[in-house]
Amino acid sequence: MSRERLQALREELARQGVQAFLVPRGDEYQNEYVPASDERLAWLTNFTGSAGMALVSMEHAALFVDGRYTLQAQQQIGDQPIDQEDLNQDAIADWLCDQLKTGEALGYDPRLHTEPGLALLHKRLGERDIALRPLDDNPIDAVWTDRPATPCGPARPHPYTFTGEHSADKRRRIAALLADKRADALWLPNPEVCAWLFNIRGSDVPHLPVALASALLYRDGSATLYLAKEAVGDALIEHLDNEVSIVSDKRELFAAARRHHVAKVWVDPLITNCWTLQQLRALDIELLQERDPIIAAKARKNAVELAGTRAAHERDGAALCEFLAELPGAVAAATPDNSFGELKAVQLLRSKREQREGFSDDSFDTISGYGPNGAVVHYRVSRESSLPIKPEGIYLVDSGAQYPDGTTDVTRTVALGSFPHLAKEHFTRVLKGHIAIATLRFPIGTCGEQIDAFARRALWDQGLDYAHGTGHGVGSFLSVHEGPQRIGKAGTGVPLQAGMIVSNEPGFYLTGQYGIRIENLVFVKESAEHYGFLEFEELTLAPIDRTLIEPALLSEGERKWLNDYHRRVRETLMPLVNENTQRWLKDVTEPLPL
Repeated sequence: MSRERLQALREELARQGVQAFLVPRGDEYQNEYVPASDERLAWLTNFTGSAGMALVSMEHAALFVDGRYTLQAQQQIGDQPIDQEDLNQDAIADWLCDQLKTGEALGYDPRLHTEPGLALLHKRLGERDIALRPLDDNPIDAVWTDRPATPCGPARPHPYTFTGEHSADKRRRIAALLADKRADALWLPNPEVCAWLFNIRGSDVPHLPVALASALLYRDGSATLYLAKEAVGDALIEHLDNEVSIVSDKRELFAAARRHHVAKVWVDPLITNCWTLQQLRALDIELLQERDPIIAAKARKNAVELAGTRAAHERDGAALCEFLAELPGAVAAATPDNSFGELKAVQLLRSKREQREGFSDDSFDTISGYGPNGAVVHYRVSRESSLPIKPEGIYLVDSGAQYPDGTTDVTRTVALGSFPHLAKEHFTRVLKGHIAIATLRFPIGTCGEQIDAFARRALWDQGLDYAHGTGHGVGSFLSVHEGPQRIGKAGTGVPLQAGMIVSNEPGFYLTGQYGIRIENLVFVKESAEHYGFLEFEELTLAPIDRTLIEPALLSEGERKWLNDYHRRVRETLMPLVNENTQRWLKDVTEPLPL
């Protein structure tokens, strides 16, 4: 199928007068998760990962992915005429310089890219006299004959009982920053920042409870909000009050800027697309290009949000435990005519979560990897790829849920019987890294990249590592991957601050055999013992498989941490699970000898 699609795309590129085209994995809002109507990369290449870029020239095509998706991309590309490359800007520029000649042009959709994201290409291609040309119409849309419609479900108020701060108070708090910058307005480029500022949620994007929206916030705290007409109901209008005007055409935001005599707009160039900047510049509006202040504000959860996420994690932990308790029996009961595989495991876990109060959706597609599929870091199971799960080997499940009071994300790796000899050492070294982060105390001002090595040291001691970050930020009934905070090798310059939620998920992957990852969500809090220091507190509640632990590799302090954690898991979840899971929970949380 991709051969025909590539050919149709090349014909459209010729019609639009360009010799190559960029196909990012994203939408005009720079969302990580995108509606089906914006899955252009998957439509063209079959690759369904959350990050990637395809380049199509008149003779060749290539898919660029990072280390998380190397194996997945190989599997999904298959025998298509698409090369696979490492995702970095220099490699993309090199490929294009090899493919294009002086005087030719690379086309791109300005709604799907940011100026910083294209900066290196501008420089490298410009040196070769190759044009980088914005296109009015996306050529994929012209040949994607059965492209789904853009979603526009209802936007709904998100109550104060979950947010802990009224929208009007948030707007005034953020608007006060505009005066300090001598800016007249702040551009809100995507649904997440709009959802937080206006206390609204929706269902337009898979796994992300938002309505497709963008907005302008003015210095006096009033705002103009874009939402599709179908998204707006009486409850929403009443919720927003008369300080927020709603428009149903995105171009009306720019007309509103003119009506409000906006001369200077604060825009975040990292999340604002090129097309928007073009529209603002056409109005002779000065652009203050700095990080969006809402991103930092929503990352620091208030007391109501933290209480909500604790409650959500208790319900979610109970659901996960009921799944883990039933998993061995489901595997053992399978027959050749009625097998139990990775896909059925996803369905079983989903059914457990659906029984919990407030469940809205999975927070991402569950990673359900048995044996070799567990070694594919961001594996997405399908009917075609689903392996039958047997009463042996290792199974990895990375999953999460959206509840109105919190967003969850948890990974557990479990043994289902006999397993490879080395797995015990690998698992224990991953656990040591997990505990090293969980127990860390660090001074205020410390960034995630400064503590990442603590998670990797036990693996590094044996010449081992993993090709993904150690931790990402998490929203409050928003994105399961939220910035600006993260823990990883790459520098962020963003200090961890009290109230931030972050994952703790070291791992190890042995290609063709198994994957290991242990992930809890934690939040940052002030240290009670040392002024000026911060530490983490666990949110996730689920047992860590003791059968995969080599106790001799753990220090007394590490064994004590695990025993204390398991005692808290047992005491908190016992009243919330069924009798079978209570028996299982008591057994799997027995303490290790100190």
